[in-house]
Amino acid sequence: MRSILRRVLCAVLCLCLLAPSLAVAEQDAAGLKFDLQFQMDPAAFPLEQQKVASGLADLMNILTLQGTLDQSFTGCFDLNASFMLAGEETTRTPFRLYGTESHWAVKSSLLGDEMLMVNMVALLEFAIKAYFHLNVPLQRAALLVSPYVHTSAFENLISAWSTVMLAKEGKRTIPRKDVLALAAQLTEIAENERSFQYWVKALAIESGYDEDILDVAMSLEEWADSFVGKKGIVITTKGSTETWQTGDTTLFTRTVEDSVTAWSVTLPVTPNGYLASAYYNGQPNGEHVLRISIMDEYEDHMLDATVKANNIPDLTCEVPIASPFSLEVEMTGEALAEDVHVLFQGEGENGYFSLSMMNPKTMQPQLTMSGTLNTYIPDAVPSYETQELLEGVNVLSINDTTLTELLSNIGKPMVEGMFPLLVHMPASSIQTLLDLLTDSGILGLLASGGATSYGEEDFGEEYYDEEYDGEEYWDEEEYYEEYDPDAFTGIEE
Repeated sequence: MRSILRRVLCAVLCLCLLAPSLAVAEQDAAGLKFDLQFQMDPAAFPLEQQKVASGLADLMNILTLQGTLDQSFTGCFDLNASFMLAGEETTRTPFRLYGTESHWAVKSSLLGDEMLMVNMVALLEFAIKAYFHLNVPLQRAALLVSPYVHTSAFENLISAWSTVMLAKEGKRTIPRKDVLALAAQLTEIAENERSFQYWVKALAIESGYDEDILDVAMSLEEWADSFVGKKGIVITTKGSTETWQTGDTTLFTRTVEDSVTAWSVTLPVTPNGYLASAYYNGQPNGEHVLRISIMDEYEDHMLDATVKANNIPDLTCEVPIASPFSLEVEMTGEALAEDVHVLFQGEGENGYFSLSMMNPKTMQPQLTMSGTLNTYIPDAVPSYETQELLEGVNVLSINDTTLTELLSNIGKPMVEGMFPLLVHMPASSIQTLLDLLTDSGILGLLASGGATSYGEEDFGEEYYDEEYDGEEYWDEEEYYEEYDPDAFTGIEE
């Protein structure tokens, strides 16, 4: 049951996140107005998942979602929406999701006057603790929720790299001493960047290769010293092609010609015996292919990932959507807990569009989102300060006391709001949701009154103090102690 729930949750998130963020650099704000319906076909799922999929489908197939999404060039956003069941106005439930890239606030009629706050800085850490204590792979969904969990993990690494390697364009040489100094700097960042370390954990902890990835990051200086030649890295350009070489080794080539972009990377063997390569090709007709391969010293595939995108719409200039598009992701290898193969296909015509998650084997639509999507200029520009968002209840840092207070405050509006929903919700869906909650252990945890207490002692006020210098928070001994599952104190047993 956990498998089907994870797949559906990730599918819904992917359906919503397929489209890129609104680009609003040329104006103060941009907005999207949407009216969406969903269709789920249990028969398109593997046989062992069809029973659970049937219960979820009975709910998804009567669900509609309407609203607007505004976004400013500063990264602030405001999603005002409501959902209904079976088109019954009595079930219309409004909610609002707004904030900044790093802090989200949630309001809803189901919450009464309460505002919930999600601190995206702590999201992956919270998810990892949930995985250890509840055996629920929340980190899979957490990696899809927001681009911030990725940009925050790599921001300092990319900045350091760009300062040295991309300081100039065209023909140039990066001296060996500068490359080694950069490698040492990247190692130091990787050792102390908590967001990067939790990103690695979230990505590879299920397969057990998270420590191998961190080992590579911690040995960058040793690795660079083993293959960078005396002259360093020499970058040459010939026509439309740029080549990066060190000694007799070609590390990187890139060609940009007639709107066609192609590049390839082949890295020398790492100290722990891994060989990585990547290839990308982008065509002017909208076809893009990215392939990443990582092998060990025995030539076993640790990771073989291919991403194919075709005509993914730009929401700033291609709405309403009027042409077919698709996205396919296929990943296999020892470094994965399980193989991944997802395929999304979409199309639009006369102002309507559909986006489907397909069964890659049978090509049957498993889950489809369809409706209308239009751009508009918002009346107001979303603008929020972190401090005003911190006034909400931090759902990632809650203990028995704050949970009791929260439930007391939202109890009445929650019951009043849920009653019409339960009346129109299929019995099969209610049973399936209860089964999933029971199977995951979440229902038992809540029923026992066991703490869902990811308390402030775990995340600390430093997450919220803008003047915090980070020295105590990034303490190496504290970090490694927290990675011991038995040392985690995020949830009371």
